[in-house]
Amino acid sequence: MGFSGYAQLWSDRRLRALFVAAFFARIPALAAPLVLTLYVVEELGGDYKQAGLIAAATTVGAGVGSPWRGRLIDRLGIRRAIVPSIVMIGLLYPVATVATYAWLIPVSFLMGLFLIPIFSIVRLALSVMVTERQRRTAFSADSIVAEASFIIGPAVGALLVTQVSAAAALYAIGACEVIAGLIFWVLDPPTRSVTAVDAEEPETTPVATSFVSAPLVFLFLLSGGAMAALFGTDLGVVAELRELDEVSSVGIAYGAWGLSSLVGGLVYGSLSRSIRPTYLLLALGLATIPVGLADGVWSLSLLVIPAGLLCAPTMTAASEWIAKLVPEARRGEAMGWQGTAYTVGGAVSSPVIGAGIDGVGAWGGFVIGGAIATAIACVALFAQMVPRWRPSPELASIDGVRR
Repeated sequence: MGFSGYAQLWSDRRLRALFVAAFFARIPALAAPLVLTLYVVEELGGDYKQAGLIAAATTVGAGVGSPWRGRLIDRLGIRRAIVPSIVMIGLLYPVATVATYAWLIPVSFLMGLFLIPIFSIVRLALSVMVTERQRRTAFSADSIVAEASFIIGPAVGALLVTQVSAAAALYAIGACEVIAGLIFWVLDPPTRSVTAVDAEEPETTPVATSFVSAPLVFLFLLSGGAMAALFGTDLGVVAELRELDEVSSVGIAYGAWGLSSLVGGLVYGSLSRSIRPTYLLLALGLATIPVGLADGVWSLSLLVIPAGLLCAPTMTAASEWIAKLVPEARRGEAMGWQGTAYTVGGAVSSPVIGAGIDGVGAWGGFVIGGAIATAIACVALFAQMVPRWRPSPELASIDGVRR
């Protein structure tokens, strides 16, 4: 285990600028789900099932838009691909503040459809800006940056909701997301290496689906399972704090969750070998279920730590393997499909999790989210025992180490 790789990354001015931009850009994006949940249950008088449907609408929109935007990035570059997002996000958040619940559903879908693809942009840029040996550390560093944003985003969002209003928080999120899009438009990080551009072949049309493989499909499935666990914890924490009448303490619980994920990502990035995402997701699901035993702010903050330690490593490992399996010319689209897997996992699981919270209480969110992730990991483990679905030797290794 060594941490010198992080210092090497930080010494590169281009990478430093990318990480700083990603940190600030993710803060409003990570605050949005919590603010929308509180907007539905507090200002619109809805329940958690209705809030889950809003989350599902947003994630379905993002799931539809993510591959499309990833393919646009591959073909047109970042600047031309994100202009529609900058314009539409600037319009949609103000509209959300005056929409009824029925209209908020299609507005939320459009928010997801035109979501600025920060995750895909950063991971795609990192995959070409660093060597393959550095990818684990680079992706882990990005996860650490994301967790730092996560510690701040929901806490600031909750503070705005409780001290001002949910509508004001939505206005602020919309404005900040537009600024984030403009930052990436100015930075315009590379998405193709010089070698790949020089060697580009004119006849690229026949390889439209050539990057798809059984291992890649399993990685998308695992990504969806990870999102189910995260949604279970996310909605469960909010519900638990509302039951305790401690919504203002959301920063403590979210801070513990985000900080532990940050530490987990830091440690994972310093490892010399990759860990299979299947094993990490199984551990994440099993660690999420016991969070339902919490009966106070501090017990909740302590119980989310084991699950938090596994969040960043699980998502980092999945991205690392995707970058290994997919050719550079199609990597943006593949990252977009991973984004779709994340959002579909959230879209499918969030209404179920919300209904569980409404039915049995906050603990149901943790149990259902963790159980879904565990079940998906088990299915993937057993399915990968089928010979024709096993990764071939050259695709079953990271850094030349057989898994």
